[in-house]
Amino acid sequence: MNLAPGGANGAPKSPGSSAPPSRNTSVKSSSRAAHTASKDAAAANQAGPGAAPPTPGAPGGSRLTAAALRDWEAKDTGKSKKQSKPDDAKSSASSTLRDVILGGAPLLSRRGSNTSAGGRSEGGSKKGSESGKETTSLLKKYGVCEKAAIGKGATAVVRLAHKWDRSTEKLYAVKEFRKRRKNETEKEYVKKLTSEFCISSTLHHINIVETVDLVQDENRHWCEVMEYCPGGDLYAAIKRGGMSQTEVECCFKQIIHGIAYLHSMGVAHRDIKPENLLLDASGHVKITDFGVSDVFRMCWEKSTHYSKGLCGSEPYIAPEQFEHKEYDARLVDVWAAAVVFYCMQFQELPWRVAKMSDPTFKDFVHGYHGSSAPAPLSNLSPRECRPLLKKMLCPDPKGRLFTEDILKDPWFVSVQLCENGTAADGHKHTIPAAGQRERDS
Repeated sequence: MNLAPGGANGAPKSPGSSAPPSRNTSVKSSSRAAHTASKDAAAANQAGPGAAPPTPGAPGGSRLTAAALRDWEAKDTGKSKKQSKPDDAKSSASSTLRDVILGGAPLLSRRGSNTSAGGRSEGGSKKGSESGKETTSLLKKYGVCEKAAIGKGATAVVRLAHKWDRSTEKLYAVKEFRKRRKNETEKEYVKKLTSEFCISSTLHHINIVETVDLVQDENRHWCEVMEYCPGGDLYAAIKRGGMSQTEVECCFKQIIHGIAYLHSMGVAHRDIKPENLLLDASGHVKITDFGVSDVFRMCWEKSTHYSKGLCGSEPYIAPEQFEHKEYDARLVDVWAAAVVFYCMQFQELPWRVAKMSDPTFKDFVHGYHGSSAPAPLSNLSPRECRPLLKKMLCPDPKGRLFTEDILKDPWFVSVQLCENGTAADGHKHTIPAAGQRERDS
């Protein structure tokens, strides 16, 4: 399986004739930190999740922003807002496992991480650096971690933890963060960890991976404890092949619902890709990894902040991220979700990178206004989905749809969602066995 653009005529490659590629990791960027302390995040996490997700764009009601507000008000207003100098962007994308598949089509490959200016604000929790003294160990709270990793990234390794409660076994996904670098202080290191935790631990939605805790293991390594999703990631599902059209559409609708919830909470993910979309035992798609997410609106704000910094995985990055210093991160998520939909349909990418130097993307831009479904979107099915995907992939972000617009689209509304792995139209989500997941990874 390769996730690569179609040929000059836009025809999709045959899934069965492609060799499996490597995966993509992220081009990282430091995002704006939530103005919240670890203590506030923990308090917010104890609050019960809402019965239903708020309407996208709905004001208030956010545990994340409420905690941020309390922390903001507690700070000295005279505190310096000086930010650290942005690091120069580093090009560290790794080469693909195969350079040429079916005439040189690009692969969905795992790429190295880049760091660029992201504008994190000051105000990390002071208690975070001291909490190790009081932390109950990972082993006591969540059980024994397997040595083998179930996931690896540029900044962390994920392992499966087994916790026995009397006769019942509970499983957790434990994300062990990298060690502190020699050139960063303990305060800087802890702030990076708590920033991600403060965001993810306040999000409660069926299509978002639940974050449980932030603890230290016996080796004093910081670990984020999350719900375990036995279905693996969407990348592996695409790679295996065999996803039905109704299954693809159901997954797409769940992804949009998850993104709409994030945006209603004032959070943009900025790294939507198949590897960051997990499947639970019931076929629910869950968004994970908030390492480069950005808080673009606090609860007391009506306007949104533009985001800075190049982040994400190159095939899914929107064109404005390459061209502008600032951009609306919500529209970046919408762009990436549309690319994921294309990947699910054809097991290939629509283009290597959304730059005019890419011939396939250049043809797409030149044909955008002259066709109702410019190549390669002309291959998408059903036909009714093409106008929506075209608007989600508008090269000019000013013409791109927001999630609230997508939710109102007639074709999108008609898509059947499943419950516990089955739907009224009869489609099912196939969850692989543990051995199959290991072979896919």
